[in-house]
Amino acid sequence: MTATPISYRRYLAGLILSCLLAAWLALLGLVAVTTPNLGWGAVALITGAIWVGVPLALLLLIAWVVYLARDRGRTPGRIHALLFLPTLAALSIVPIADALQRSRHSQFDAAHGPITETHINLAGGDLWPDTRPYASTSSGGGPSLPMSPREPGRFTTFTRYPDPAFIASGEFPYDGARLKDGIDRYTYRSAGGAPGASLPLARRPVPDLAPLVRILGRQETPRLAYLYFHYPDRVEAVPVLRHLSGMTEQILEEKRVQGLVLFVAQAYAGSAIARLEINGQTLDLGERAIPPQPPFPAACRDYPRRLGGAFVDIDQPLSLRWQTVDAPDAWQTASLRVPDFRDPTPVRGQSTLQRVMLYFLPDGTVAGERFVQVDETRERRALRATGMPPGAGPHVACGSAYSDYNPETVRLLE
Repeated sequence: MTATPISYRRYLAGLILSCLLAAWLALLGLVAVTTPNLGWGAVALITGAIWVGVPLALLLLIAWVVYLARDRGRTPGRIHALLFLPTLAALSIVPIADALQRSRHSQFDAAHGPITETHINLAGGDLWPDTRPYASTSSGGGPSLPMSPREPGRFTTFTRYPDPAFIASGEFPYDGARLKDGIDRYTYRSAGGAPGASLPLARRPVPDLAPLVRILGRQETPRLAYLYFHYPDRVEAVPVLRHLSGMTEQILEEKRVQGLVLFVAQAYAGSAIARLEINGQTLDLGERAIPPQPPFPAACRDYPRRLGGAFVDIDQPLSLRWQTVDAPDAWQTASLRVPDFRDPTPVRGQSTLQRVMLYFLPDGTVAGERFVQVDETRERRALRATGMPPGAGPHVACGSAYSDYNPETVRLLE
């Protein structure tokens, strides 16, 4: 039994309405996805969709109901499809384009993540670091520029966000999380954004973050920061391990990361410390230099200072060197043997994430205190510490490492 051929003329009015509605919606959708920064143009598109699209849609629905009544429910399925599928296809233009755009943005962000930079002005003059194409501070606004030589202990920290056009221009200095090969000069910007002075750029190698990447994820970008030390005759770019959040520290303690040591400090001598290296690894001091601590407890609210982390073996002597804001071209050095616990055997619940308090003393030496956190139960934490180093007591006004913990919730084991 052969099928009765469909007479499309019987549905001509509905098919014409379907084509008109689909064409109109497709036109509006193409304008929306191909026009950047529509602004008030979006109002015009919505108005067009309402004043033209809605009447066409109502007429199409009326025609469809008429066909159902006339055919007594036996309208061919192909006619239903021709009446509504073109409109549905036109309506899908905007969400499909939006999904494709989000996918492209995700791929771009994965390959070109934001870069955190900290600039330290040791040059003695006003500086305008390069913030292109867009930079913001932790508060959400742009960095306050220029960097003033009157406050060398206050650093300028911001995050640079690349965009596809700037990446395509080749002017963004990073390839992924790393400074591009071949960049050997640093060019400042003027107040209007034009190129300014240019100085030789010395580069330091990227620290090996493989132990962290294996635990926290494959990308280096969230773990790296770049410190730029600006001297009168040069700029030094130093990639460092960024400060870890409290949540990240907890993850590392649970995962038993080996080799990473977190440092904190109290300074009681000289001028503010602007640059600090331990076994050749530069530490991220944050957004300001480590100021010398006055010998009275009233100023202890900012102590101890978190200094970031480094991959070192604290069972071996540590080599420290640092520069101060008053003598930025002179390195001061010290050797430190971090004391071990009286009983080196780890206790139950002891973290493998080691911590060391550094005490910079008036005679130019550095003393150290080893401490680790111990999870005795889910609700209670303890601290295992070697205590105040010998010789540091007469100078230290802000207590030992345990002074930074709440004695009501954390008890001292050693």
